[in-house]
Amino acid sequence: MELTVEKYDGKIGVAVSGGIDSMCLLHAYCSINQDLTVINVEHGIRGENSLRDTDFVRAYCKLNNIPFLTRSVNALSSAKPGESTETCARRLRYEFFDELLSSGTVKKIALAHHADDNAETVLMRIFRGTGLRGLAGIGNRSDYIRPLITYTRKQIEEYAEFHSVPFVTDETNLSSDYTRNYIRNELMPVITAKFGDVPKAIIRLSECAKEADEYLTSVCPKFERKSDGLHIKNFFGYPIILQKYAIMNAIRGLGYLQDFENRHVESVCELKSKPNNTVINLPFNLVCVKYNDGVIVTENNGSGFCPLPFSEDGVYSFSGICYYVKKGEGMIKGATLDEDKLPDGCVVRTRRDGDVFKRVNGKTKLLSDYLNGEKLSRIEKDSVLVLAKGNRIYAVFGLDTADEVKITEETKNILHIIREYL
Repeated sequence: MELTVEKYDGKIGVAVSGGIDSMCLLHAYCSINQDLTVINVEHGIRGENSLRDTDFVRAYCKLNNIPFLTRSVNALSSAKPGESTETCARRLRYEFFDELLSSGTVKKIALAHHADDNAETVLMRIFRGTGLRGLAGIGNRSDYIRPLITYTRKQIEEYAEFHSVPFVTDETNLSSDYTRNYIRNELMPVITAKFGDVPKAIIRLSECAKEADEYLTSVCPKFERKSDGLHIKNFFGYPIILQKYAIMNAIRGLGYLQDFENRHVESVCELKSKPNNTVINLPFNLVCVKYNDGVIVTENNGSGFCPLPFSEDGVYSFSGICYYVKKGEGMIKGATLDEDKLPDGCVVRTRRDGDVFKRVNGKTKLLSDYLNGEKLSRIEKDSVLVLAKGNRIYAVFGLDTADEVKITEETKNILHIIREYL
């Protein structure tokens, strides 16, 4: 039994855990004299056994004069809100891989996923309620290659036995407590006994799903990146399936790839019948807001801004925007005030219920009514910084200043509030 791998021009990184799959991939590359570096990630999950596996890979590389890079991470303590340990480990692993690619240390990274892995992944996604993209199986990226994806686990085991490839066994693979292991150890043997070569059949399904997925991605509405998040205009004017694709593209645009189920995406589509500025929560502390005929997808920053004293040379950063307070001359519309008219004790903070504001030559009204009049989305409202004393607002950063602090011919000390996007 042989595993055919393609030789690449330039150095590739081979991700090796020490298990049978990655060790066979490494062996296959060595047999064709591929220029390579072994990449190992110790995830901090299995204690001494995890360290033992890394030591095994290190020793194998030393014995065979193979360049070796490793990184230790702690997936148990580094998870983001709503992120499983397994997903966190994957994120940390790919962060390391991406660093090596961006630095030019390697040109590509080879992963040892095989046909059984793909089948297990598709089944997991089906049970969670996936869409076409989930059925497409383990995805591809231009810098990542999966030479073993068409080979079954049985074929890899035969290769290891024939070539006497050494490997270590992750003892957690034998426990069916994890979802993937339950599918691998309990479900797959039953399904395979009944229906034959299930992994190969699922690969055929994945190829068909991938073709449909690529087409739908090309015709779905695209997002526009703004300071308050990713905007998708005329969202509800598209068919439901294209709405779903647009949301998943936006989620990926924010850097999140895993653990989004079809029900999460469907909840966004249901915003069509909801009032403007309705907010729904998504995994990973993301939120989606209905705004006019579209939606905004962004990270939920809550308030996240601690009130700070106002000063004539202050710098205030929040929600992707930095505001600089500077002495100046002349008038900048919506950003100029008379320093001497400000009461002592003013602070910079986010908006609160009961705030009142009187724009230059305008009427006193609730700040919330003023912001509604400016047609801001809910996310934009929550991202606004104000200059306040009590519930009195003297400036709405980036928008307007109050009548009480407007400059006149008698003004001696002029302040400008300058906005810059980070």
